[in-house]
Formats: sequence, structure tokens, C-alpha cells
Amino acid sequence: MIPAMSQVINIHDLAKVLSAAGDRLSAPDLPVPATVTEAMAVQKASYEPAPAGPVGYKVACSPDGIAVIGRLLPLAIETDPVPALPWRKGARIEVEIAVRFATALPPRQGGYSRDEVKAAIGSVHLGIEILDSRIAEGSKAPYLLFLADRIGNAGYALGPELPNDMLETVGGNPLEVLLEGSSIHAADARHPADDAMAWLMDWANDSTRPLDTLSAGEIITTGSLCGALDISGPGLLRTRLAETWEMSLILEDRLRGD
Repeated sequence: MIPAMSQVINIHDLAKVLSAAGDRLSAPDLPVPATVTEAMAVQKASYEPAPAGPVGYKVACSPDGIAVIGRLLPLAIETDPVPALPWRKGARIEVEIAVRFATALPPRQGGYSRDEVKAAIGSVHLGIEILDSRIAEGSKAPYLLFLADRIGNAGYALGPELPNDMLETVGGNPLEVLLEGSSIHAADARHPADDAMAWLMDWANDSTRPLDTLSAGEIITTGSLCGALDISGPGLLRTRLAETWEMSLILEDRLRGD
């Protein structure tokens, strides 16, 4: 357990504690950011200097209806061989739709129409997010603390390209997830907002977001299509959408590296 910290938050101190966490930390031992802006500042400080490679974020909506993002780290692009990301007991996964922007959408007053956002998207992909908060209480921690912890992200794998119209039609398609060949989920895909573009649109139309967000080449994952699935152990994870598109991911035991 780390020593109790003053509730007068020091952004860099909290960022250092989160980024260096080995075992999960107890929420009561941590200071809670006072605002979304402060939480996002902690989040950003926790991964500076930012690693080289593709930049990716998850979009979400706070309990107060504010558009928020969490940096995707590490971010793996599906290749041959199959990408690997760390697993530990308590980790979960989400199967999602991600987009890669071909042209930038800088913040602007008045925002963007749905058609303008879709026109800026270069490709649509299947993806898998690893959820493993550094806070023991996870999403049950004070929300602004959870937001400072990148909304629980512990990695993301970008998978095969999908038809662009899947952004509009993914709901209702069969989605299956298998771990080491055994099915752990089989149901129709469904986004929490019933619209895979809902949180992306909220973020695109937040005129106060940083100027460098939604830049060309940036990857955005749009929210789970299956809820958060418990993963009982490491191994080969496979998902299949609409009985057509598949991707695989190796979950490695982060304590042993195998």
C-alpha cells in the first residue's frame, strides 16, 4: 500500500504513482482529480514522453455526459505473427469497432456533421481492448480517478479492415469470442449507446478538446460491442464478427512473460 496522499493533487506525482504501479492500488490511498481537465492532465503526464508509433485513443462518455478519451497503450497493429498483449488475473477484454482518420478534424465552433466525420475516416477496423485498471476498484473508483488511469486501458490490438458501413450496421451482427478454442461469448453485437459513432461524434464536437486530437493517422476505438468480458487466463484469444471477419490476439501472463 502506498502512503495516503494529500487531496491537494499534484498532477505529476499522481501520474508517476499510476505509471509505476505494479500491484493494483487502492482508490482511498490516492488523491482524486477535481475536474475532467485535471484528470486528463494526469493521464497525459503518466505516459510522457509518449512512445513512438501510431497514436490511439478510446472515446467514452463521463457520468455527467462529457466526452472523454483514454490513451491506448500499448497499441498493437494486427500482423503476422499474431500480436501479443499482457494479461493478469482480473483483466477483461472488449471487442470494438475502431477507425483510423485519413484527414484531420481539428476542434471548431459549431462542430462537425456525421457525414463530415465519416468522410474524414480512412478505414474501419475490428479491434480488441485489454481492460486492466491500475486501481483495485477499477470503474467503481471515483470516476475522475478512473479517467486519470486512462479509463482502465491496458492495451489495444487493431485488427482487420471492415467495410466502412459497419459503423452504421454493426449492431445486431453475431459476435463470438473464444479463449483457447472455448467460446466465452456469443451474442449479437451491441454498442452501449446503440450507435458505434455516438461517443466519437461527442468527442469530435467538443470544441474544447486539444488542438492535436483527431489528427490524420490517429486511431479511435469507439466502445464495446460485447460489454467487458472476464478472461480467466492467458492464451490465444480469437473473435469473429458477422461470421466473416476474424482477428486473433495472444494474451501473455505479464508476471511470467509467457
